[in-house]
Amino acid sequence: MKKLKYILTGMIGTLFFTYSCDMVGPIDDIKPLYKLTEETTFSDVTKTEAVLSGVYTAWRKGSLNTYTGYTHLLSGDYSNVTLLGIYGTDLFENRVNVDDPNLIGFYSDFYGIIQRANYLINAMQSEIVIPGLTTARRLEIEAEARLQRAMGHFFLLRNFGQFYDLNSDLGIVIEEVPVRGSADDPRSTVQESYNLILSDLDFAMANAPAIASVGRLSRHAAKAMKAKVLLYMENWTGAASLALETINSGVYKLKPDFRVVYTKGYTSDEVIFSPISIFPNGISYAGSYLFKPGQSLIALADKSVGTSSDGNMVTGAGFDPRFAYAHATSTTPSDVYNNKYPFPQVNGQQAGSTFILRLGEMYLIYAEAKARLAANVDADALDKLNNIRNRAGLSDAAPTTKAELLEMIRLEKKLELFGEFNEPWFDMVRYHVLGNVNITALKATITSNNQLILPYPTLALSGNGGLVQNPGY
Repeated sequence: MKKLKYILTGMIGTLFFTYSCDMVGPIDDIKPLYKLTEETTFSDVTKTEAVLSGVYTAWRKGSLNTYTGYTHLLSGDYSNVTLLGIYGTDLFENRVNVDDPNLIGFYSDFYGIIQRANYLINAMQSEIVIPGLTTARRLEIEAEARLQRAMGHFFLLRNFGQFYDLNSDLGIVIEEVPVRGSADDPRSTVQESYNLILSDLDFAMANAPAIASVGRLSRHAAKAMKAKVLLYMENWTGAASLALETINSGVYKLKPDFRVVYTKGYTSDEVIFSPISIFPNGISYAGSYLFKPGQSLIALADKSVGTSSDGNMVTGAGFDPRFAYAHATSTTPSDVYNNKYPFPQVNGQQAGSTFILRLGEMYLIYAEAKARLAANVDADALDKLNNIRNRAGLSDAAPTTKAELLEMIRLEKKLELFGEFNEPWFDMVRYHVLGNVNITALKATITSNNQLILPYPTLALSGNGGLVQNPGY
């Protein structure tokens, strides 16, 4: 029986999970208040759909999103300076605090998604008869849950496991069944972790809905997510193929004006997955919302247009248009810290939401994968890179070597995705491991490969005797 225990509070038709370290102690030793029987929860199709909605709702959890914002400090793209004071100095200096309550919540929130998904997957695979639920929809629900389980495991792996080394023993604790007991579970290897992730993604690609409503996942989203996973696994051919299929599917649209992505938020048809967020029950601090940009991002955005020192932080002149839009102080409302999240806090209205996956990233995944497969400058890779640059109002890039092209793709990805789900940090890590950059030269406070992943929270270790801490912590 798996080890991760959560408070399970059942109400007919939905699942609610709550975490409170002050109340319950170690994350990995949370006891169920009472059992919720499958027969009660899944007594009809409406209640079953409500359980699925509960899995999606878990992506709005506070620490998952708050600490994602903090992780933008690891790369130096954002600083520890906020409009509310100084926060996250340990991450900004790449010496992560293992007792940070936000780290604890970040870790447990991803497992909360997995636990909700597992409860639903188990029911869909069982022999429970659910009135009104067709066989086809039952399979789709399982696929949506398995896709979210794959995403939860993948985001845990890239934060807490040596995701960049397929031969490493330091993967994550994987959860395939609902947790109803206690055990000391060891970490799976990195390859074993990826195997489960890929299995779930393949199932979702085959069985998830062909078309999904706003805030929901489809088989096309599964394909996009697998492209991302394969890029991390250095499967360049697979990543390029699936990214291109996603681009060409027509399901998602690369808007001519990049600003529309942010003014529409999670409703944009460029978005592959972003949780529904309605104030006050939405995401309070999406992406890097709280933090001011760091010098590395400012310098890159300044160099992108004009000279390397002509940027004006007030007007945005001399900066990359995407940076100017997000952070020029004269055009950012006083109650909005980052124009990528422009929605005011009004009851019942759309709020900011984390962009977990969107089409612009697929263009750059394709570009990198194709570039790595080629001996020289790959024309298709360059074309997709320039699609993103041109959309931002920039001229075509003109690299003369493969190395130049790869670095241009990395930097373009930083300018396209800064302040969202922290992809630029993981690109830094991957490029460093692959020998394309020296990460210490990019950020002097990173002096050891031990700093490439997060430590496990102390409470997680005390709750699971089988869990081994990451090196250096």
